[in-house]
Amino acid sequence: MPHTAFRPEEHGFAFVNAWPLLPEQTQELRQTLSRSAQAAARDVRASIGGFDVSGMVQRVADMWADANLPTHYGMCGGMAFVAADYFRAGAPLPRGRDLNDLPLDDSPRSRALRDYLWQRQVESFVVNAPQLIAWMVMLHLPLPFAGPRWLLERTKAEWRALKAKIDAGEPWPICLIGSSRSPFDNHQVLAIGYDQTGSDTGVISIYDMNSPGRAQTITLDMRGRELEAVETSPSPARGRLRGFFVEQYTPKPPPQLPD
Repeated sequence: MPHTAFRPEEHGFAFVNAWPLLPEQTQELRQTLSRSAQAAARDVRASIGGFDVSGMVQRVADMWADANLPTHYGMCGGMAFVAADYFRAGAPLPRGRDLNDLPLDDSPRSRALRDYLWQRQVESFVVNAPQLIAWMVMLHLPLPFAGPRWLLERTKAEWRALKAKIDAGEPWPICLIGSSRSPFDNHQVLAIGYDQTGSDTGVISIYDMNSPGRAQTITLDMRGRELEAVETSPSPARGRLRGFFVEQYTPKPPPQLPD
């Protein structure tokens, strides 16, 4: 299995991905989602031969933006980006002691780490939400050329792109899209290795911040009309995995945290 040097038990956070949201953070997520709708409409329009679906995409985005967010929400994108940032910088990750050791107190160190995680969470959402929305619309669009088959064909191309990243030794964030109709149920993880088991089958090794401490896997079968996947860390809220894409990610030097 081609594998990067990233090890979740060393380079991933020890604490689990469950964060209380402040009201201003909830509002920021809603605004980011709403701004992504126009870009998503362009992506969908290009994918279906120029039909104008901007109204449909905007209505869906507005529905999601108006939905009630849970009081605790994952910062999966932020945790994936920050773990990758520290790994690339060769710096030790402030990973915490155990599952419950989230940086939630008001010490300068905890506050600085939490702020950096939130900053990278928002950045991950800004650059990747348009594609997430576009793919979700295509998954649920009631047209014969849309649906799970559409996502499968694009996932095959993303599989090739991901393998190139891993072959270069780069752990890379990916977005997992399930059958849920809420974008907040979908998930970002850090891909750290893969195994090519056949022409259209394989296994992705991931750091999943919902199940920290060891590598998780996603077994892919892309030989049929839709993706079949077996996950060691599945998500009932997200539903069956319908596709994934390699995220836009630009590394940043991690900040120097206070003692």
